[in-house]
Amino acid sequence: MTELTPMLASIGSGLPAAGAWVFEPKYDGIRILAFAADSRARLVSRNGLDKTRQFPEVAEALVALAKHKKRQFIVDGEIVVMRGDTPARFQDLQARMHVNDQAAIESHRLDTPAALIVFDILLDGKTSLVTEPWRVRRKHLAALLQPPGRSNALRLSDVDEDGNSMLAKARRNGWEGILAKRADSPYEPGRRSRAWFKLKIEKRQEFVVGGWTEPRKSRSLIGAILLGYYDGEGRLVYAGHTGTGFSGASLRDMFARLRRLERRESPFTTTPRTNEQAHWTRPAVVVEIKFNEWTTDGKLRQPVFIGVRDDKSPRDVVREAAPLEPASPTTSTISSDRVRAPSERRVAASTRTSRRPRARTGYRAPPRSAVSLREAAHIAAQLEALESAGEDGVLQLPKDEGQLEVSNLGKVFFPSSRHTKGDVMRFYARIAPSLLPAIADRPLVMKRYPNGVRGKAFYQQRAPANPPDSVRVEPVSDEGLTTQPRLIGGDLATLLYVVQLGAISVDPWHSRVQSVQFADYSIVDLDPGPRAPFGRVIEVAHEVKIVLDELGLRAVPKTSGASGLHVVIPLPAGVPNGGARMIAELVATKVAQRKPRLATTERWVNARPKGAVYVDFLQNIRGKTVAGVYSVRAQPQPTVSTPLLWSELTEDLSPLAFTIDTVLPRLNDRGDLWAKGMRRPNSLEGIVGRD
Repeated sequence: MTELTPMLASIGSGLPAAGAWVFEPKYDGIRILAFAADSRARLVSRNGLDKTRQFPEVAEALVALAKHKKRQFIVDGEIVVMRGDTPARFQDLQARMHVNDQAAIESHRLDTPAALIVFDILLDGKTSLVTEPWRVRRKHLAALLQPPGRSNALRLSDVDEDGNSMLAKARRNGWEGILAKRADSPYEPGRRSRAWFKLKIEKRQEFVVGGWTEPRKSRSLIGAILLGYYDGEGRLVYAGHTGTGFSGASLRDMFARLRRLERRESPFTTTPRTNEQAHWTRPAVVVEIKFNEWTTDGKLRQPVFIGVRDDKSPRDVVREAAPLEPASPTTSTISSDRVRAPSERRVAASTRTSRRPRARTGYRAPPRSAVSLREAAHIAAQLEALESAGEDGVLQLPKDEGQLEVSNLGKVFFPSSRHTKGDVMRFYARIAPSLLPAIADRPLVMKRYPNGVRGKAFYQQRAPANPPDSVRVEPVSDEGLTTQPRLIGGDLATLLYVVQLGAISVDPWHSRVQSVQFADYSIVDLDPGPRAPFGRVIEVAHEVKIVLDELGLRAVPKTSGASGLHVVIPLPAGVPNGGARMIAELVATKVAQRKPRLATTERWVNARPKGAVYVDFLQNIRGKTVAGVYSVRAQPQPTVSTPLLWSELTEDLSPLAFTIDTVLPRLNDRGDLWAKGMRRPNSLEGIVGRD
């Protein structure tokens, strides 16, 4: 299982609200996944480097614990140098990180003893714990490390449910920061998750070295190193330079590293002016820098070199959010839509045999998704690894779905927010366990944006010629009885293939391929006119709810992902598409009659009142589509069509709150409102005979 990489934290800017979170120190060391059995142990850094040789006391402690407990385990933690019972700072670890000489390793073991501070567990014996909530994993971890399991080289992390208390302790003790973790969250290997937040109180982060300058006067080898970070388009942005913080040994080590990487041209997007002659390098060395602040022109003020980070990939280095400032608890809260997660690398899975999925027939209800949360996270990790490396590649899909080629993952699809094609594909991979049952067996219509949301778009009904074997294609007839091959939803390969082709939204038919003449639900589409604010859409939606209650019908409201709302009415089996339209028309007509100043069913745009909401019932024609549930929309921001509770339709609701960065945490918090709402179809007896 050493192909695993650790779960990673997003960057936060304030304490989460109390209740669902726990808090830990942010230890200042090397992140390690430790694999232990009764005769051996391996210490693997987050970018796959084996650090077992450098820290023998930790490896020995892990082997001893595995023998004592008589079982294997995989734990997650941070290796730090200990000063008595106190973890030291990263600088004290520098001398041990890169040493390979056995005599030097033994000397460091005595002079600067290290310990693995363990804060999570993935495997306990034969029991995988990655899908268990943090509280369950913590109980396993505490039991594993009960005395005599603990040792000087193997320690259990501190935990506090009071974030303000942990933050105050961090300030008193001069820590780099703290970590906030949702107590109900699973472990998500290889993913930078929004269930974990990194809250820094020091201005300190990693940068990539893109060159160095000649030294001045009596200084030798290097005057300053030139620093940068990667932006959303994969470009190295110059952030400043520093010659401060080096010892004689670290200066010699840095010069030896950079000299091997020297090249003629600057790697930065804009070549910086330097006081001394510059030497450019391939951007392969990552360093940790402490600094005072960012200047208004995006440069570091008073940067100081802390050390080399060979445990982190250059492509993972981005500009991080500002650290926490001292503040009262009421001004230091955070909502999940304030954090953007950069990519993290993950080793690809082993190859599986490809085969074309067979058509499924003879049933109407959607199947349970064949993709687990763990499999979805694994696909997302492969995508992150490819995008981080700037490479095209082949995804290894779960179970028997085979492979899928993907390319141009770093292409920016949303210029306003810098979200990439890879971001969109990762979102769909992670939400697939909920999305796939909703689109199972449904023909898909594509609106393709090969150059992002600001480029030209075009609709495509027909499936492309020669799709991959893993993608499902079947002949389907539309309302005009024209039969053509179409992509059919319900499996991960087809879903990701749609995005690979440049489609952003997933637009399914309301019926399934086995019974295209029957609709599974009826849709009332609330489309605001140019002068209608979203608050008016909410008013009309409440009137729709009143009419539905009178008719004895249940429905699921969802954001359209654009400026409107969809009200979706689940239907019993055997309702023709025309019947679905009649139900929507009945509701829409009653609403427009009761609220003529707010709502209209007028089809001609120029005849509609400018401030009215168009209550559209015509989306129920066979072959018509609206953006499907959990579908990303081609808007300036990557908003998502998201199911809601009726109680959430308040005047302060905004469709901009539901994006590819916020919907997954919401799904974890509230569950799948779509599946719950669509599970039980309506009885139509109450509307029979109504006018």
